[in-house]
Amino acid sequence: MRALLYSLALFFLCPLAFGQGTAPPGTEQLGTVQTNQNAGTPPDFHLTSKVTQMKALVKTQVNKAIMAPGCPNVENWRPLSTQEKFKVFLEHTYKPQTFASALVDTTVATLHPDAKAVEYETGVMGFGQKYGIALATSETDVFFERFLVPTVLKQDPRYFRNPELPFFKRAMYAMSRVAITRSDSGVDTFNASRVLGGAASQALSDLYVPGNRQGMWPIADRVTFDLVRDAGFNLLHEFWPDVRRKLFRK
Repeated sequence: MRALLYSLALFFLCPLAFGQGTAPPGTEQLGTVQTNQNAGTPPDFHLTSKVTQMKALVKTQVNKAIMAPGCPNVENWRPLSTQEKFKVFLEHTYKPQTFASALVDTTVATLHPDAKAVEYETGVMGFGQKYGIALATSETDVFFERFLVPTVLKQDPRYFRNPELPFFKRAMYAMSRVAITRSDSGVDTFNASRVLGGAASQALSDLYVPGNRQGMWPIADRVTFDLVRDAGFNLLHEFWPDVRRKLFRK
């Protein structure tokens, strides 16, 4: 009796197991579509596709990990809101570039002191005094150039890498971005945020920096020096991720 029941059960279940039985209501069309889609597809096709997708995802994550922070590529551009520009300003207040800019300014001021400047203390103490004042000016630059003026003039305060260009054009692009930026509408325009923001910051520094020569021409000289300095930092931002990637792979 038990053998007869097993035989009947196998008789009804085997057709279902091989897809020859009656499908549940409403699934006949789905089964037909899936059969047509899979017809002629190699068994390992989907597995190979998944492996390729996983490799691409891992490569993307590795590239993001070794990219310099705050240096997105051109194709990733989108306009920023006022709140996002304020966030950019806050992030730049503690970025290495801000402290490095102050260090460059302090070194130049030490090597080429202004004869009319108020004397600082000598040695390490004097260098520290100059660095503190230069750092205050750098932070003021960040406020004007990364938030206030870009918000008023609707410009993007960020630097975008362009790794698709040939080397020479890429270098020229990096240096030119101190004078050219992108507006919130997506059009390249004069980088008034950097130039006018830098001028406003330098004019304000006349109030607290000892020995600063006041007037339009001294401010223009300092702004020009800052633009040349920042062009060098742009080159570093542009090419350092590539150098770092090669070092990382080794």
